[in-house]
Amino acid sequence: MALALRMTAGCLFFGSVDIINSAINTLALWIGMPVNLPYFPTINGLLWFSGALSSALSVPFPLAIKLTPILFDSLLAVLIYDLVARTAPQTAFRAGLLYATSPVALLITSFHGQWESIALFFLALAFGVRQGGSVPRKREFWFGALFSMSLLVKPIALPFLALFPRRKGDTASAEWPAVAGFLSALCAGFVVYALFGYSPQASLARIGLYSVTGVQVFGLPFAPGLAGISLLSHRLLWISPIMLLLAILYHRRKLPAWDAMLLFYLLSLATAGISPQYLLWPLPLLLATKRLRLAAVFSGIATLFLLLYYMNPWASYFAFENLGIFAPLRGLSWLLPPAALAQKNLLPLVHALGNVVFPACALAVAVLVFRRRPEGVDEQAVRERQPGWPLRYAAWYAAPAILCGIAILFAKLAIDEKAMRARLFELWKAIPAQYAMHVQSLAPSVIFVGDFGTFRLFNIVVLLALLTAIWCTAAAVTER
Repeated sequence: MALALRMTAGCLFFGSVDIINSAINTLALWIGMPVNLPYFPTINGLLWFSGALSSALSVPFPLAIKLTPILFDSLLAVLIYDLVARTAPQTAFRAGLLYATSPVALLITSFHGQWESIALFFLALAFGVRQGGSVPRKREFWFGALFSMSLLVKPIALPFLALFPRRKGDTASAEWPAVAGFLSALCAGFVVYALFGYSPQASLARIGLYSVTGVQVFGLPFAPGLAGISLLSHRLLWISPIMLLLAILYHRRKLPAWDAMLLFYLLSLATAGISPQYLLWPLPLLLATKRLRLAAVFSGIATLFLLLYYMNPWASYFAFENLGIFAPLRGLSWLLPPAALAQKNLLPLVHALGNVVFPACALAVAVLVFRRRPEGVDEQAVRERQPGWPLRYAAWYAAPAILCGIAILFAKLAIDEKAMRARLFELWKAIPAQYAMHVQSLAPSVIFVGDFGTFRLFNIVVLLALLTAIWCTAAAVTER
């Protein structure tokens, strides 16, 4: 279900300005220009591979960029089912199906075209392995290695390094296998980066500088009366003490690891300036911890904001940059959203939702999560009572990443880049004619802007609104 929905949306619709940026970065990589993103160069490899897929197999360029996030976002739905099945088998299928059909996940992965789902998949898999049963040292090693893989894709789990040291009552050697696995995977990644001419030290420096503020397009720092408080905009200074407090509660066995991560993401969204893709962070954790009703509240507010944000050209970081988000292939113009949603007079409503309502929602959900936390639970005893989760399951989940890496290396060695480069540039130039789009130049950038339609009953905004209503109702009434 997850793969069918995400692939359909990925095929039909173009994407946000991040798809444009990713396409430009892909072209730069193919002509040998440096691309210095505020992440590790894993993303560069995936971008280069998307260009290879598009030029060699005639995969639509925007879809090729989204394929890897779509794959891992679909796997994340299955992983959520597996995680919930350990303690609540009667809820597992519902939780997995809810993520598979999540409008927030669909918007961020298949429309926006962001990489969050890959990092979240390996983060959830790492803690799933850690809490999966016996053989603690081996599991700790693989926990550390999988955690490192999450960081190598996108370091949104970096604050959770505070959860590595042993907890109260653990053996003195409990943390060392995890550290060994973490460093092994990290060093392997650094070796690969160095072989392809990247500097891990430079990547670490960019990540550190980016973490201070990152991309902030809405949130509490932009709310009325708070815009002048610089501390809120410098999120690293603001949210580091929050993570420290959560880590102390975790190490004193007052808070489970899943709740510590969930609370950190929710409090970050509630207090710091954020970008739309960050709204995906808490969702898999809410479902994995069986908080389906809270997921319904969170998803309802988040989707309402995202639909208005993506449609309104005045709401994004630069005006008009996101108007390509719902541009479908020509011949499907009835899916185009109505032009009424792009009016500038709707901007106060978008600001109210993004800067006040959504942060308040995230804060309220965080308070409810904290108040209903399973305090004092001995996770080791619970783990021993649960059915074992064989480590080979983790190997199956990690196999797609290994296959992707092998495919990228094989393609790099086997294909004739010079011949395919011209094909890739032709595909880039053909995009406006293929989609319901036109080109708007904002020097020095070129932006593809989606056309609008008259109001049709089942345009994409109406369809997504209906999906959201059904999804929130199903999540609210199925919690046990």
